[in-house]
Amino acid sequence: MSLPEDVVERIVISADHVHNAETVRRRQRQFIPPSELHPDLATRADTALLDQLFYATVDECHECRSTLLDHVASDVWSTRKLIDWACLITSETYCGLPAELVDEDASADTVFRPSATFRRLAAEYHNSGPTNAIYDACTAKQRREAADTAAALVDGLQVWGADFLYQ
Repeated sequence: MSLPEDVVERIVISADHVHNAETVRRRQRQFIPPSELHPDLATRADTALLDQLFYATVDECHECRSTLLDHVASDVWSTRKLIDWACLITSETYCGLPAELVDEDASADTVFRPSATFRRLAAEYHNSGPTNAIYDACTAKQRREAADTAAALVDGLQVWGADFLYQ
C-alpha cells in the first residue's frame, strides 16, 4: 500500500528541508537509490518514501531518518521492499548473503550488528524467498528495527563496499 502523495510531501515539508541526489552530492558521496537500480522489481511499496529514507540516511539526517523509518514500518509492503533491496544488494556484493547477516553467532564479532528481526527476515530471503506471512507476523516495532538495519546496511555498502561487514 502506497502512502498518499500529500503524506509524503508533509514528511519532507515538516522537516523544513529535503534530501535528494543534490544534497548527497554536496557531501561528495555517490549514491543511487535502490528504486533506480532495480526498477524492474514490481511492488506495492511506496518507493518514493523508501528513496527519501535512503537519501536521509546518506545525508546523515537522524531526525528525518527516524520519522521516515516510522512511516516505512507502518507499511508492511514498504518494509518488505526495503529488506528485499538490502538482501539483493548485499547478495550482489558478496555473491550471496554472508552468515554475519543471518546468524546471531556469526554477527557477534562484527562491527555491524544486524537486528534479530532483520537476521530472521534475511534468513527467510536467503533460504526460500520472503513470504508475506513472515512480514505480517512482525510488529511495527520489529519492522522498524529491521528497516533501520536494512537502511544502515545499504548505506554502509555504498560507502565501504565489500569491506563494510569485515572492518
